[in-house]
Amino acid sequence: MQADLIEDVLYGPAQMLGGSQLEDGELIQMAREEFEGRPFCIVRNWMLLDLLLAEAQEREVRKQGLQPTVLFINHAVFDSDTLVPTGDGLITGYQKDFHGCFFESKDKLYILAGRGARKHVSVPAISALHENLSRPVR
Repeated sequence: MQADLIEDVLYGPAQMLGGSQLEDGELIQMAREEFEGRPFCIVRNWMLLDLLLAEAQEREVRKQGLQPTVLFINHAVFDSDTLVPTGDGLITGYQKDFHGCFFESKDKLYILAGRGARKHVSVPAISALHENLSRPVR
């Protein structure tokens, strides 16, 4: 059952989205200049996951000024404060803001590079994915 949930998240139908088309080096330089002193992470192969929460849970998330959306990062290219290991597999905390190729959680700005996707997922599906990744949520 858990494998089916993860498979659906990773390989099921999703809306395709585009991130920045700049090369990694250009993105790192731009982010260092534009977001000086602010933690950021450049990511590729990403997916925005809109969580299907119970009404009370969604209200709680929104009370904190957040949206019930998380970012699944399949490959972190660069992290300015090296808290996110480069490589694969991590889920962020809830969305604070999202514009174009910038996804912001409570703690960090993520710069979305290349192609990505967006889809709705259930709480059991995101839990199964998170357990399989065995990395903390940020």
